[in-house]
Amino acid sequence: MSIASPDPIRYDTDLGLPAVDEAAFRNVVGHFASGVTVITTADGDALFGTTVSAVSSLSTEPPMMLVCLNRSSVTHDAVARTGRYAINILSATQGETARAFARKGDDKFAGVPHTSGAHGLPLLTGALASIECVVAETAVGGTHTIFLGRVVGAEAGDGEPLAYYRGRFGQLEHALENAAYDGARRWVLDRRTPLTETIDVEAVATELRLDPVLVENALIRLATESLVRRVPGCGYEPTPMTADLVDNLYDARLTIETGVLESHLERAGDEQIAAIRRLGEQVLALVPATAESLDDFLALNLDYHSAIVDLAGSRQLTSTYRALNVATVWRETYQAEDWQRQMGDSFLHDITAAIERRDVDEAQRIVREQIDFVKSGAKEVIAAHGGQV
Repeated sequence: MSIASPDPIRYDTDLGLPAVDEAAFRNVVGHFASGVTVITTADGDALFGTTVSAVSSLSTEPPMMLVCLNRSSVTHDAVARTGRYAINILSATQGETARAFARKGDDKFAGVPHTSGAHGLPLLTGALASIECVVAETAVGGTHTIFLGRVVGAEAGDGEPLAYYRGRFGQLEHALENAAYDGARRWVLDRRTPLTETIDVEAVATELRLDPVLVENALIRLATESLVRRVPGCGYEPTPMTADLVDNLYDARLTIETGVLESHLERAGDEQIAAIRRLGEQVLALVPATAESLDDFLALNLDYHSAIVDLAGSRQLTSTYRALNVATVWRETYQAEDWQRQMGDSFLHDITAAIERRDVDEAQRIVREQIDFVKSGAKEVIAAHGGQV
């Protein structure tokens, strides 16, 4: 019988010390709750921007700010060329703005309201605060350049900051609750606890490094969404995906999305419509052929439909809508060709076109057709797996 050799210890070549695993490092650093900013600059008529959390005040005399930008970023190169940048500190309502500037792309400002500051730098409308800087010094750290900026302009408004904690944007006071909910939800939908078995709250809490009480509360919330069910005296167990549950969840999504279209589409702002169009184009450009690209597609597709619900201007409504998403449960059952078929040929294109025309009836009709199409495919998968997943 052969005995597997342990993985060799990797060493940091500069320090001669054991290197920290990158995945472990990301997980640990993710436990630090930080504010969210978009760093912007202008090079002639070209505008650049990227979402950044590595920002800090450096001194008050003179006033200076520190920003770290990845050297692979085009915004990094623009700041290096121009020697100036603006720090836009996002408000709690600007989660979609943070996601838009975090993605790769050339036209991140499309549909994003902004003005030009006193020093010619793009400032995002609705930001909690903005700080304009001129680069005084630079330093290199790993994959990033550290820009030390002398503050030449600053202004702030009222509101709450957008926070980033363990991969999620939100209000700072709700960060732990959101992390527990997201983690417990992934645990359930990934079937970490098999059907008919009781979810081990302590095990979930240990993996998430959170208080078990937060996990208990998350399971209560998941029970209201029919993703888990209470077993008297035992706790909670995952709810099987059945045809009836698919109907209930997708019908709830349909009610929210069509209701928002009816009440808010006609008076939606041009920037909101542009954001929906941009997301639709990104979804259509991404054909899920692997598990990794499927995850990206699911997340982007959810962002697209959530942007429609965002027309209502209610964070609670959008949060409720996003909570009804259960697409990740299909990861283990759908094949690549199934997902390509599930996309449909033109649903998103036609929905976007109707929204741009402010055609409420047509947009609602196509959304209903898309929901029926997806439900039909989901039920086929469930039937192929004995009536439940």
